[in-house]
Amino acid sequence: MTRLWNSPHFTLIMATLMWAGHTIVARLSVGEMSPMVMMGLRWFACLAILAFIFRRQIGVEWPRVRERLVWVILMGGGMAGFTFFFILAAQHTTAVNLGITQSSVPAIVMLLSLAVFGTRIGMMQLVGLAVSFLGVALLVTKGSLAVLLAMQINTGDLLMLIACVCYAAYTVGLSRRLEMSPALLLTFFSVPASIVFALSMGVEYWAGTMQMPGAKGLAIVAYCAVFPSMLAQICFMRGVELAGANRAGFYLNLIPVFSALMAVFILSERLYSYHAASAVMVLGGIYLAERHKTAAAQGAS
Repeated sequence: MTRLWNSPHFTLIMATLMWAGHTIVARLSVGEMSPMVMMGLRWFACLAILAFIFRRQIGVEWPRVRERLVWVILMGGGMAGFTFFFILAAQHTTAVNLGITQSSVPAIVMLLSLAVFGTRIGMMQLVGLAVSFLGVALLVTKGSLAVLLAMQINTGDLLMLIACVCYAAYTVGLSRRLEMSPALLLTFFSVPASIVFALSMGVEYWAGTMQMPGAKGLAIVAYCAVFPSMLAQICFMRGVELAGANRAGFYLNLIPVFSALMAVFILSERLYSYHAASAVMVLGGIYLAERHKTAAAQGAS
């Protein structure tokens, strides 16, 4: 188990796999509860679980957290911001646009790392990024050039770009995280994230669009609280700690690939050749980036 926890490949793949599962349950949640209720309840539950587990450590670590409180608030806001703007964007743009825009996160991570920390970008990383991006584009357009050419930029696309910047900034911010376990750090991040969605639920209530969940909805909330909100975030933090922000960012392009495959097996959607081609291209892009990292490490030794 320790070996897996020390593997960036395992932790990052597990994180993206659980986030892909979230896209499936999000589809199942339609009609069960309103979007902000779903997001709010999952973060409240996540915070409650973590606060119970780490109730003693929270007080011990609070003085260190207080010294970097602004950073903690920004990190929690970055987590919540991605989901918040993603939900808003989905109301105004197509799934194709959402998928392609979301695949910009690895590139934004690289640019922010370069601008903030001066992290250099290798040529093979750029090649891997391009191959991975094309794989995502192939997936979300179903291999149709006509679909890609028909894309139009609208308000939803700009909102999705803001969402991507939020998560890219969060990923880069993890490079300078406090020295504590990812799970305990997530506990502190969950506080500002919960506040964001508590306010969002208030807006839904004020607008008269709030819908509370039934039994099925509560089961969905429980899954989202434990897996995408808690375990996936912990695995991703560990992956960034082991691999760095740039390398970890590449793995985020696995989310649409895993989502498509889960839709085939769980929602009985059809499997097409472009699904396989996309998976090969995304994995190939990650392989090129990882191979560049290995070669660089060998050259330095």
